[in-house]
Amino acid sequence: MTVSTAPVPSPAMVRRASLAGFLGTVVEAYDFFVYTYLIVYTAPLFFPNDDPVVGVLSSLLVLGSGFLTRPLGGLFFGRLGDRMGRRFTLMVTIIGMGTATVLMGVLPTYAAIGIAAPILLVVFRLFQGFSAGGELAGSTTFVSEHSTKNNHGLLSTITPLGFAAGTAIAPAVVALVASVLSEDVMAEWGWRVPMLMSLPLTAVCLLLRLGLEDSPEFKRLADSHKIPRTPVRELFTGYWRQLLKVTLLSATVLMIGYIVAAFLPLFLQKEAGFAAGTTAAMASVSGVTAMAFTVTAGLVIDKIGRRNLMFVVMGALAVLFYPLLVLMQAKDGNFLVGMFGLMILGGLGGAAASPAYAALTAVFPARVRYTGAALGFGLGSAIGGGLGPWLAAQLTESTGNIYAPAFLAIGAALVGIAIIATLPSRGVSTDDGTFVIPGRGGAPAADEDDAKTEDAKIEKAEAN
Repeated sequence: MTVSTAPVPSPAMVRRASLAGFLGTVVEAYDFFVYTYLIVYTAPLFFPNDDPVVGVLSSLLVLGSGFLTRPLGGLFFGRLGDRMGRRFTLMVTIIGMGTATVLMGVLPTYAAIGIAAPILLVVFRLFQGFSAGGELAGSTTFVSEHSTKNNHGLLSTITPLGFAAGTAIAPAVVALVASVLSEDVMAEWGWRVPMLMSLPLTAVCLLLRLGLEDSPEFKRLADSHKIPRTPVRELFTGYWRQLLKVTLLSATVLMIGYIVAAFLPLFLQKEAGFAAGTTAAMASVSGVTAMAFTVTAGLVIDKIGRRNLMFVVMGALAVLFYPLLVLMQAKDGNFLVGMFGLMILGGLGGAAASPAYAALTAVFPARVRYTGAALGFGLGSAIGGGLGPWLAAQLTESTGNIYAPAFLAIGAALVGIAIIATLPSRGVSTDDGTFVIPGRGGAPAADEDDAKTEDAKIEKAEAN
């Protein structure tokens, strides 16, 4: 039986790796979401149509198109990360993300270059998604490989924390720019400013990553000459079940997260009468709340386990999503009620990400960890993140029921509960696929079923 013997990183190394992972995810979330809060301005510029609903739906499809290339990015960058190292790959992905967003910010509109404008918008979005396919899962892998078995869950929350921060910063920047410039200026050229703000964010993150070493786990593999020649083949032949579970788990969490972050602001504008700048400010506060919920989840995840935490959070989402949506619409423009609803749903969405991201890297051994996490997360992103907001809008239009997105989110929460129930609540996969259970001796378990049995023993002992 092979158990990881990677050296324990120093606290300074852990802090630098965590900061680099955090900022990288901030940039990714900012780049993806800033477009969402600019749709009200960009839709008529790139998709001119007499029916504004058609323009919004077209823009949401562009939003979703960025997720189509995430699985390809996950496959490409995952293999690169398992072959060439985590640090090198994460430098490439952050450059790709920032470049795509800046190019979107300087893109001429339909009035200037005709049909080439929406085509190029989609191309840049696809490139952005391709780069993002290796960023978030790679960041999670890099940070978690600086953890010990007893704080793996806690450090795995660094990535969703950065994601929550990015979702808070993006609408805050849009709201700030919109408050400084007039609506006419925003509609003419002001929408470009938030996109161009990605440039300094990307530069800071890149400079930080330049000063890092690779993760202890990857260096251990390199020193022992165990870097896989074909990580993709090894993943599909030995760990396809884990890949399937991680894909479905990612899809459920991201579907809820993107419905809250990308669709609900549009819902509040259309159904509750809020201005675009107001919903951007509300979403920013919701992102801050998500950060608080994520930190709280990180503090308890290694104590109660990934599975129990997911049960609680996803259960709360399934119960609260519909009534909160009804409440926000029924109060017809009440700022406090709208803010409360977004804060609760955004916060629970952030908390749900913590156990999901911990599972993302825990179920794969280091040899194929980047590939498995990136591909599984990329596929989950395409299903949940790419289709979620668009499906929410389509369900509303086709059924005439403005609360239809709530049922989509409830279904995702229930599927997430079912998937996490099949995964071990504690432990990290070793080189041969066994699980090391933290605490009480750190004894390895033979497989996932044994790990879950050990989970039950630990939970029973803790209860007594």
